[in-house]
Amino acid sequence: MPCMKKAAVVSVLLVLALGAPARAGAIELRWFFPSGGKVRLTERADLRRYVDGKFVGLSYREVRGILTATGDQAAARLEGDFFVFEETVHDTRHVARRIDDVVPINLTIRANGASEIGRGEADPGYPSLRSFPVLPAGPVEVGMGWQAFGVRVVEPFRDKVFTRVRIYSDYRFKGIEQREGREVAVITAQFAVRYKAGDDPYGDERIKGISGKHVVAISYDPAAGRPIFMSDQVEEQFTLADGKSVAFKGFILTWFEGIEPMDRDSLAQQVAEGLRRGGAGDVEVAEGERGVTLTVNSIRFVAEQATVLPEEGGRLRALAETLKRIPKRTFLVVGHTARAGTVESQERLSVERAKAIVDYLVSQGIPAERFIYEGRGASEPVAPNDTEEHMARNRRVEIVILED
Repeated sequence: MPCMKKAAVVSVLLVLALGAPARAGAIELRWFFPSGGKVRLTERADLRRYVDGKFVGLSYREVRGILTATGDQAAARLEGDFFVFEETVHDTRHVARRIDDVVPINLTIRANGASEIGRGEADPGYPSLRSFPVLPAGPVEVGMGWQAFGVRVVEPFRDKVFTRVRIYSDYRFKGIEQREGREVAVITAQFAVRYKAGDDPYGDERIKGISGKHVVAISYDPAAGRPIFMSDQVEEQFTLADGKSVAFKGFILTWFEGIEPMDRDSLAQQVAEGLRRGGAGDVEVAEGERGVTLTVNSIRFVAEQATVLPEEGGRLRALAETLKRIPKRTFLVVGHTARAGTVESQERLSVERAKAIVDYLVSQGIPAERFIYEGRGASEPVAPNDTEEHMARNRRVEIVILED
């Protein structure tokens, strides 16, 4: 779609050389960043985990970034958030996803793909491959290879302690192929992982050494002017300071998708009118940084439980009917509680209540995979928790129609 092509942020401009045949001629590969464009970057790791050579289970993580570009093609700046999801199940295509963490990112990427995290900022850990793929200067022909340095970020204990490993990748341009009815440019890459304690002065002190290899297939869509997909076959072994070893084998899959721009003003008006006609009651609609936010005020649950009271059915049905009319976008549901009980109990309750609202909306016919959800406990009150009326205002649920 033309609008998606315009909005694609992380994209590769593949320019066929004049007079060169589409399948055999030389092409130039360049990263291209239209200022103000947006992209969704999804990285899904599905790995088998071994401890001291013994299989102990599966390690799954999905990271979904919504990024906006500023600057120019020589050094574009990508800013946004990565939503982190960790599950033990494999097929999560048809379920709502709980957010485990939201990580802001500030990433600069040059025209050849070399990238770096904003200076003076803590490393967010994502994306797990940096300066990858790095593209060569000048045209390339089928079979041509090149090499470049990059960075692989690892976090074997899933505790936000990241270690950066320098890598040296060997790339090869395989040509143009027909895939699913369209032409894509295909590049293969491979690199070894070699690390010893101290190589990253800020790395995880529990790691004594890392070895392994990656074999990556990269697809680009010349017509859309952006990458489509990367499949990274992973084998990594970690030697730990306590004498144990941990190994991972499997795949990391990455998708690049352009985001269609959202007309927030028009959408907010559409939603407000739909809620009014449906008799949704006390639901506020506002434009925000991530999209359009619907705040369901004073939502009534059974005390200290995640069970929605029957009298909320009318406005939740009206809410569902309104959301059904919005195609494609993801719905972020955020639960809030009043300040009562421990911080941990309120955070847990807010997550459960957000999930309860998701379940109700899914029961009304909205596909579950369109929802992600989180709870923020009582950390963001809109009123003092000094009266029952004020506490009722704090017990609310926000639904963000994401520009994703």
